[in-house]
Amino acid sequence: RRASAAARTMPVAPRHPWYATLEDSDVNALQTVCSRVLEGVDACAPYNTDWMRKWEGRARVVAEPASTEEVSAVLKHCDRRRLAVVPQGGKTGLVGGSVPVHDEVVLSTRRLDKIEGLDEDTG
Repeated sequence: RRASAAARTMPVAPRHPWYATLEDSDVNALQTVCSRVLEGVDACAPYNTDWMRKWEGRARVVAEPASTEEVSAVLKHCDRRRLAVVPQGGKTGLVGGSVPVHDEVVLSTRRLDKIEGLDEDTG
């Protein structure tokens, strides 16, 4: 679902010079290490809007890993290339913290929905 006409684009702070710009080769690399990668305006629209539909971001790629191994591989690539990452869980924050400002890679935890173990002592 696209953001309403009332959604505002996040105020853009200058990109820190340490971060690289996302390139098509990065999208290809992410597709090799993550079982679901979304790209394009329509596919990324739900990830570019906060819960209250107040802010609209600019990400063009979303990684939806299905395992901790895939999370690790996505983050290794982003670290190696110095790509900014915006993690997203339920997007229930009220201040737009999960909305990408530039071309960050959105790392969605949506598919990480299985409890694989529980420490009885620490919960």
